[in-house]
Amino acid sequence: MPTYPPLQSPKVSVCLDSYNYGRFLPEAIESVLGQSFQDFEIIISDDRSTDDSWAIAQRYAGKDSRIRVSQNAQNLGMVRNRNACLALARGEFVKTLHADDSLCSTDALQKMVAALESNRAISLVASARRIVDESGKPVDTWSSFEEQKRPIAGVTVINRCLFEQRNLIGGPSAVMFRRALAARGFDEDFFVMADMEMWFHLLEQGCFYYLAEPLCAFREHGRQQTEKDRSALAPALENRELLRRYLHRRYVRLRRWIWKYLEYDAVRRIVRRSRKLGLGREQAAAAMAEFGGWGKFRAQAVRHRYHEALLKIRRLYERHLRRPLPVDTEPRPPGINMAGFVQSEFGIGESSRALWRAVQATGLPCVLFNVRSTMHRNRDVSFGEFAQTNPYRVNLMTFSFDYARRFARDMGPRFFAGRHNIGLWYWEQEHFPVRWHSAFDYYDEIWVPSDFTRRSIAAVSPIPVRQITYPFYLNEAEAIPDRKRFGLPEDAFLFLFNFDFMSTTHRKNPAGVIAAFRRAFRKDDRAVLVMKSINWEHDPAGREALGRRADGAPIIFLDPHLSGAEVNALFASVDSYISLHRSEGLGLGMAQAMYLGKPVIGTGYSGNLEFMNSENSLLVNFTMTELEEDSGPYERGTHWAAPDVEHAAGLMRWVYENREESRALGLRGAASVRQSLDPAVTAREILARVKELE
Repeated sequence: MPTYPPLQSPKVSVCLDSYNYGRFLPEAIESVLGQSFQDFEIIISDDRSTDDSWAIAQRYAGKDSRIRVSQNAQNLGMVRNRNACLALARGEFVKTLHADDSLCSTDALQKMVAALESNRAISLVASARRIVDESGKPVDTWSSFEEQKRPIAGVTVINRCLFEQRNLIGGPSAVMFRRALAARGFDEDFFVMADMEMWFHLLEQGCFYYLAEPLCAFREHGRQQTEKDRSALAPALENRELLRRYLHRRYVRLRRWIWKYLEYDAVRRIVRRSRKLGLGREQAAAAMAEFGGWGKFRAQAVRHRYHEALLKIRRLYERHLRRPLPVDTEPRPPGINMAGFVQSEFGIGESSRALWRAVQATGLPCVLFNVRSTMHRNRDVSFGEFAQTNPYRVNLMTFSFDYARRFARDMGPRFFAGRHNIGLWYWEQEHFPVRWHSAFDYYDEIWVPSDFTRRSIAAVSPIPVRQITYPFYLNEAEAIPDRKRFGLPEDAFLFLFNFDFMSTTHRKNPAGVIAAFRRAFRKDDRAVLVMKSINWEHDPAGREALGRRADGAPIIFLDPHLSGAEVNALFASVDSYISLHRSEGLGLGMAQAMYLGKPVIGTGYSGNLEFMNSENSLLVNFTMTELEEDSGPYERGTHWAAPDVEHAAGLMRWVYENREESRALGLRGAASVRQSLDPAVTAREILARVKELE
């Protein structure tokens, strides 16, 4: 056997945990050495074997420098030994392999590496496995997924595993994953289900890819751990603990009665297994004590006395889940079926209207679906002809991820079948929450309006994420200054901030704008701050708090809804615009003010940098801060900007005192935003993408 130079940074670390499987160990090692992909290291961690396993490992290490061996000072047990092996890994990817299993394809590593490299959001790859007997003779093939044309959202796989109460991913020998995402190691509170719990941990951080070809061989024999588990109480206890940890997480999309049933069924498994093992009630209660005690379980059983009825419903529901989606074999003509909040008066509604104008400008056949918002006013009449069917090849849904599931439920699977489904999404933080990952399941690709949003979503997306130019439209005939119309002083210098209470005041940060304004101006200055908002009735306490912050200062609140024409007139009536947001997906208010030539002050962070820079606007310094509590869809522990109020106050003062320079800045901003957010560019991008799909 040739000798290879040691690899400092191999692509793959094959972690082989070994304990008393000396008769199988050479086959496992040879199956790795015989791979077509050779950029790997093999780490063998021996858990104080009493057979010849350690000698075999040392012999192979002496022949090939890519093989590193380690023996524990004492027997650690399977999970701790697996972690000891993982701690020695240096590769970008980790391929786990039990000493009594092997790789049954010479392309196993190559195919798994290719899958992980195809999309950086994939955190876990698994394959089907060949079942072999003790002598290595194939007896069956195990596969839980069909061949996938694309990755699957990790949380979707977790949901399915929880619902079916099975490890659908496979054992350690069937997977490969990113080492950086597994730094915490396998949870040593588990033993039987340590692998499944680790897969859940990885899938929360990304997506899943499945290879239906059997790439590993799983050996069935009397001394394997799987056989020992069948005669122990631990599997039932650990199943209950796994449910306790994961069943109630935000991304789990099971109905309440289903997870109630699953909890009850987990208890019944413990009881059944206890009886089967001949344990007395006291022994079973002692075994379950750490999971809540017998009394709690018994009370739970009483509450779920309708178990048989629930079981029937579960079976019906399971059949429904497994019913194949309709297959649309009819060729669809090129064109776009666009859906969105076309009549709704809020930011996403404005985005839908802008995209529809761009779609129409492509010259492609197109139809429009209107979705009525239950939370916002639906009185925009820019468009009034809406379709009932979607005849064309592309579905473009111009609402964000949080409405994807509801829309799919309302429209039914036939709406999506046979089409290329695209979602236009916005997001305002660098981290895209795991609770929304299942929304990817409804689409074939995602469009986003800024590189900031693209980076956030693409980091975890199983499907392509493409940036598309936002098509900014503004009817300049409506943008006529009219301060009297809004009750604004004619002789004052007006600053404007426009926000939606439902986009959360924590993110929009109107309190920061008020604080900066109060610091910037004295009582004898002729400066006024106009705070235009919508949906304050959804947060009356927040509106009252802002009123208190503004008390005694020349600050005017405009709370009623305005039509699109009235909003354009309001923007035209002010002298400057300010946004001290913590984060933006794009920032339409800043874009609208810049389009009209107003000098804009804005936090120098997030999606607004798509069209703002130091040459065309005034960017406010910031520091990054961590959310200490949930704020709408923005989760505790994530990060966004904290704008510097003192710096913002200084910029407001500069705009007020330097009118000529401010006007020149506004003109540069107008020219810049009209070029950066040109609707004609958007139409060309859409047309080119649709032609690619043909």
